[in-house]
Amino acid sequence: MSDKGTNSRSIETMAYDILIKNGRVMDPFTRVDAIANVGIKDGKIAAIVPITQRLNGDKTIDATDLVVAPGFINIHGHGSGNGVGGEFHVRDGITTEITGNCGRSGAWDESSGAPNLPAYPLADFFETVEQQGLVVNVACYTGHITLREALGLTDPYKPPTNEQLAKMVRLVCKEMEAGASGITFAPFYGPGCTYEEMVTLAKEVSRLGGCAASHPRSMLPGQDIEAIIEALNTAREADVPFILSHMGGPTIVPRSSGIALELLTEAREKGLKIATDFHGYDAASTFLNFPPFDPPIENLLEAMSIKISDMGVVSTVVIDNKVFMKAGEAFSSPDQWNFVRGKIKSGQIPDPFWIGRIYRPHKIFLWLSSPLCMIENDWAIGIDPVTGKYRGHPRGAGSFARFLGYWVRQRGVCDLMTALSKTSTMAATWLGLDKKGRIQVGCDADLTLFHPDKVIDGATYTEPGQPSHGIPYVIVNGIVVVDNGELTGALAGKAIRRTWKVPGVLPELGHLPRMGIENLRC
Repeated sequence: MSDKGTNSRSIETMAYDILIKNGRVMDPFTRVDAIANVGIKDGKIAAIVPITQRLNGDKTIDATDLVVAPGFINIHGHGSGNGVGGEFHVRDGITTEITGNCGRSGAWDESSGAPNLPAYPLADFFETVEQQGLVVNVACYTGHITLREALGLTDPYKPPTNEQLAKMVRLVCKEMEAGASGITFAPFYGPGCTYEEMVTLAKEVSRLGGCAASHPRSMLPGQDIEAIIEALNTAREADVPFILSHMGGPTIVPRSSGIALELLTEAREKGLKIATDFHGYDAASTFLNFPPFDPPIENLLEAMSIKISDMGVVSTVVIDNKVFMKAGEAFSSPDQWNFVRGKIKSGQIPDPFWIGRIYRPHKIFLWLSSPLCMIENDWAIGIDPVTGKYRGHPRGAGSFARFLGYWVRQRGVCDLMTALSKTSTMAATWLGLDKKGRIQVGCDADLTLFHPDKVIDGATYTEPGQPSHGIPYVIVNGIVVVDNGELTGALAGKAIRRTWKVPGVLPELGHLPRMGIENLRC
């Protein structure tokens, strides 16, 4: 970009909707890292110039001491892009949510664990969230479990008949036509899902230009590596870009992490389009009533080398009109665990969700530092239906700020430019969101402004509904949604219906030379 002549004069005289001045613009796609002024017009980045060149804006944001980064993309989410969950996400710097993960289409009610929006068909989901208004952008996969249930196959242990599988193929076609990014599998939650089933559906998704993601079949010692091999074989046979979702198994089982990373790295070297994602907390969370918890709990505790007190409930448990366990309370005995699960399985009480402090910090470091790993949050904050207070896993409010503050700044898991690629550019490149995940003229004005020395999560396990710190401004499609740390109430998000072939590639982190702001064009 030249700062001389007619182009310079037109840039300076244009009235921008938003002027960001004196910010540290960091674009992982080109590795530009420069103090600059940014002009936003009609939802797009319209100008990026040296601070010596003045711009005029209807609204001016002084970004002195702030990093101006591509808006964060939550590659593995379960939120709808609106409501309480969307508000916490955007305050964590997220501007785009990729939902429909772990085999479940659409989004899930963070309060009850039941669908609060149409999960199937996907066309209805997109229409509903657009009518409600979106805090952030939202794209969605079609979920394999959702497709099974749409055909009446509700038993998670039961494989489909040939007729049911043929019907699922037809359903996949319709969902892909509606704009699904691809398909997600979860043999972890539905053991009856067969390898043939996944390959057949993944092939159809690949033919139609989508990608796939999967929560691998097992996280238990002796089974987790087999589960990864099954996922890699699915990707290879179907010839589809494939994300192994939140590598929980090998993170739980320390001796497996090195083997798993070696398998993934070798697969990529042989041309397989493989990636993974993870968050930065030491606890997992999911439904309490799910198949892997069906065997005796003592077996699970022994396999993962944890105690019953390492596991608890997310929401308040009420039995016979009395509070039996408080939100966040740990289990005290296997008998208490069995009693609560029995009440859930019999339909007497709603599922309060499970939370377990099972991840090993040194293995989290290993996975987050991998060039294959993108950042996700895998949750959305909701309201406890009993107490009315915020409930959930703290990752639903603080995963991205925790990564930048704790793992990057305090622990040094990677440099800041690589970190910003992991929070945004990698996901955009993988999915083919060509106008997102970068700061370049002509790209979507999805931007997150944060203080590199102050950004940190505010959410905790006991107080999960606390917003992140050090992220004063978030802009979605050229509209300020977080202004000086406060929500503006703007519903600036859009539904993203895929119409292109997902490339399933990752940028080569750290291999591009540093460039100047004159290169910031899409």
